[in-house]
Amino acid sequence: MNSTFPLRPRKSHYRWTIVLTLSAVAFVLYVDRINIMIAAPHLDAEFNLSDQKLGHILSAFLFGYALGLVPGGWFADRLGPRKVLTFAAVSWAGLTVMIGLVPKNGFGLQQNPGIALVGLRFLLGLCEACAFPTFARALANWIRPSERAMASGLIHVGSNLGGVFTPVLIAFIIRRFGWRQSFLCSGAITLAVALWWWSKATDTPSDHPQVSEQELGLIASEKEEMQVERPDFAWYQRLFRSRNAYMLCLSEVFYGLSGFVFLTWFYVYFVKIRGAGDLYSAVLTSLTYLAGAAGALVGGILCDFSVTKWGSPWGRRIVPLLAISASGVCCIIAPVIHNNTASAVIFSTAAGLQFVAAPAFWATVIDITRRGPGILGGFMNGSGNLGAAIGTVTFPRLISIAGWGTALQLAGLAGLVSGLIWWLIDSSRQIDTLPASISVSS
Repeated sequence: MNSTFPLRPRKSHYRWTIVLTLSAVAFVLYVDRINIMIAAPHLDAEFNLSDQKLGHILSAFLFGYALGLVPGGWFADRLGPRKVLTFAAVSWAGLTVMIGLVPKNGFGLQQNPGIALVGLRFLLGLCEACAFPTFARALANWIRPSERAMASGLIHVGSNLGGVFTPVLIAFIIRRFGWRQSFLCSGAITLAVALWWWSKATDTPSDHPQVSEQELGLIASEKEEMQVERPDFAWYQRLFRSRNAYMLCLSEVFYGLSGFVFLTWFYVYFVKIRGAGDLYSAVLTSLTYLAGAAGALVGGILCDFSVTKWGSPWGRRIVPLLAISASGVCCIIAPVIHNNTASAVIFSTAAGLQFVAAPAFWATVIDITRRGPGILGGFMNGSGNLGAAIGTVTFPRLISIAGWGTALQLAGLAGLVSGLIWWLIDSSRQIDTLPASISVSS
């Protein structure tokens, strides 16, 4: 404990202030991530982009995101969440503003704005990649095990609320002021939240003067280890022998192959294929994120309840197994429904069920390793975003071969596979505590 701080308050619940602030960071994370999806038809009109070029721009973010997740997690585990997340969020703000400033000559890159947009979106994905691994590091430091899924669920609520408000906000700004101004506004909001996180956060509860001795004791009462060592070579050996690690990553690959539609092509699908109109399609897109926010909140509660009631592994396993599988089934059904609103409701149910499972992924990461949740979380989330990137960039070709309906149904089938893989994930088997000489099957 830092003795330079003033006397602590008698009571506090400051860990939830940290969770609230992380939720705000997750909110702007999604503003900067999906604003281009709403601006895509306007980029197409100004820069004459084909569906294939647009697919490259949309997928560039996901490839950058997948590439940056493990390094981002390593930085979070080594440098702490406060510095890493602040630096990252400031970079998101700057890159988002630069996207809004891309001229028709693409900054002179062969007179091709598409190249500039691909590069900026790749860098944005690379910089955003550290977010969720850093969230995991912060939750491992601040939150006790019985509250982890709930805290993770609230962060996912924040990200999905970003998805709820962004389509309508960006569509409104574009209609009134233009697509470039929408990116400038997004960058300004992100910078404000970055400064808020810096002002509120510390790396650990004991470093913060507003955390009471009572709250420190409460957090410590359920901590698996009070002093967590950094990952060493033996830990990495156990990580790369861990069946849990591989199964989490494999489930995330199919999770990304299923969920990429909501992040990239959903709005375009309702505008271009279903003819729903710009603003109405924005509302329908927001509906998927509203369902995701509700799903994340419900999922956090259910995941903590089930692990308290049934323990591990079934307490962590049952919610994602059922929810992701059901999400896949909904994605298979939704494209064949002709009514736009009804189809969007089924798609939104699929998105909501996906996010019911999201807290379980991150809670499981922390359950099986306190030494390297950022690193393992980076591998896991990187796998999901790699799946999403592959889905996004191959989607136009798949559409040309099989049509929109079949392409969307194949994404739903990937979700079903992702859910069933949870049969093989055992959160009771830990990476940290097993000797390196044992062949790990955790």
